[in-house]
Amino acid sequence: MNISLMQIGKQPFRWIRRKYESLGTHHCYVCKKTLRRFRPYQDGQKSFSPFILELQCIGSDVENFSCPFCGCHDRERHLFMYFDRLELWHRIEKSKVLHFAPEAHLSRRISELNPVSYVKADLFPSSSEIQRIDITQIPFDDNTFDMVICNHVLEHVPDDTRALMEISRILRPGGLAILQTPYSNLLQNSFFDPAVCTDELRTRFYGQKDHVRIYGRDLFSKIEQAGFALKITAHHDLLSDIDDSAYGVNPDENLILVMKHLQTIYPQSNECSNIRSA
Repeated sequence: MNISLMQIGKQPFRWIRRKYESLGTHHCYVCKKTLRRFRPYQDGQKSFSPFILELQCIGSDVENFSCPFCGCHDRERHLFMYFDRLELWHRIEKSKVLHFAPEAHLSRRISELNPVSYVKADLFPSSSEIQRIDITQIPFDDNTFDMVICNHVLEHVPDDTRALMEISRILRPGGLAILQTPYSNLLQNSFFDPAVCTDELRTRFYGQKDHVRIYGRDLFSKIEQAGFALKITAHHDLLSDIDDSAYGVNPDENLILVMKHLQTIYPQSNECSNIRSA
């Protein structure tokens, strides 16, 4: 009886909190709710060391991170926007898709489109629907998939060169991959130091305890050298009508969309016909 009374007592509070959250000028692109504010990642900018802040890394909007209603993160909302504008949903309908670290809402939308094949993958699966797959040893034949989604994953992978080569290997010629990852335009070369080997040091110098580097501008040539044609789709070019503050996305995070070359070649960065703009 006491438990029931406690549950009843909580209902008005939850209702009031929901109503309070819904008052505002922010909008979730995924669940379409109006809200007072997005929730920050941990303590927002205060969570990061002066070293990280000085590098001005391009990645998540940590001040406007998660939706209080549906829980989606800013980088998931951003992908929904890019998918809408580029009409990538239509491509998914006829494709075999491999999705690393699948985001809940994006994964549900892809499943609803009934692609030819949809494999959800993670090194540490959170449910039985997700296969345990190491991105550096993908257990599929060459040229299997039409699309790979790898959203904020590479910064967690020690051997990212091998991961990129594996993604290239299992993609069909002309296949697409989305390779979002944080990086700093202030760094010519990615920053990695073997001495940064504890949770505390990785948080201080890489931004999170499970990150293993900070990418610099060499990220793009590294992607090209794995056999991809690279074109950065700028937020400001494609989503200029979107109020990034109201919708809680980082306008500096452009879409890293790549295509596997039609021939099995691994070009140097100056051999790629597409233009990088970051």
